[in-house]
Amino acid sequence: MFTASYIIAAGQLFAFAFGAPLFGASPKQARSLVARAAYKVFGGDGSPSQGWPQESEWKSFEDLWSANVATTLKSCTQFGMDNNSQEESDNIKKAIQEVSGASGVKAEFLLTIVMQESKGCVRAPTTNYGFDNPGLMQSFQGTHSCNPNGQGVVPCPYDMIKGMIEDGAGLNGDVGLKEGLAQVGGDDVSKYYKASRIYNSGSIAPDGNLNGGIATHCYATDVANRLLGWTDADQHGCDEATIGSVGGGASNTAPSGPSDDSETTTPADTTTPADTTTPADTTTAPPATGGCAKSWTPIAGDNCSTSGVDFATFRSLNPSIDANCTNLQAGTAYCVPN
Repeated sequence: MFTASYIIAAGQLFAFAFGAPLFGASPKQARSLVARAAYKVFGGDGSPSQGWPQESEWKSFEDLWSANVATTLKSCTQFGMDNNSQEESDNIKKAIQEVSGASGVKAEFLLTIVMQESKGCVRAPTTNYGFDNPGLMQSFQGTHSCNPNGQGVVPCPYDMIKGMIEDGAGLNGDVGLKEGLAQVGGDDVSKYYKASRIYNSGSIAPDGNLNGGIATHCYATDVANRLLGWTDADQHGCDEATIGSVGGGASNTAPSGPSDDSETTTPADTTTPADTTTPADTTTAPPATGGCAKSWTPIAGDNCSTSGVDFATFRSLNPSIDANCTNLQAGTAYCVPN
């Protein structure tokens, strides 16, 4: 079950805070970064047939970690917090590997979400748009943080770091990457890109375009690029204002060094607190029930009963809705029977 509250806050404040470049690279490093990870804008539904990368194209976890560890050591500066020690960053790596084994969520995927949400700052602040979204992965109502009440904990203990990764993976609650992967279903690589979009926004646009809908439009294409080796030291090539109109396929951008758009270029995650109060359903009806016969879009003041469908049926078609229908979102299309 997903609530957009979890998603939106998870990465939204950071999408804004990360708009400016935080890290530079030496000329030697810059050359290797350009050769390694020119940003590609991916459009469409996340499938390889629409240009999205196959899992075989992902960098290995070790390569991804090597590419990002320098960023983790400097990323807390943006929050006015002490930067990670080498031991704290090493513990992020260790925790990701352990949680990957326990959750079944690939370590490469966990790492990309950590970098997308907090750039690996162990003292990342908690965002709140109705629900707390703390920690390295800005998890929905997570219980682990090394920045309680705005006070950075130094050093951040390993158990707390691991707990932040567990929260994001979905081991400590009903919402996380594990649940997102299960929600979208399927066996092909597109499930990772779809699950990342759900983690960010709570929903996928009705037409299946991962760059459409609400919250950070560049989120899924950022994640795909991170899995290919793009880092925050490389030029960012996604435009929040236009990415939603990009169809299937991928286009190269030519990085010329660190850019002011190294992360998502808009605080889309903070677009609206409503995102944090709703779990819009994914593009299709829940896998267990087959495709949507038709959809219903509530307006302000509506509740689940307004759909004209008994609640049990409505929730079976829209499993992201909680048991009390408190996370229904106006303006979002939900599945209803014919």
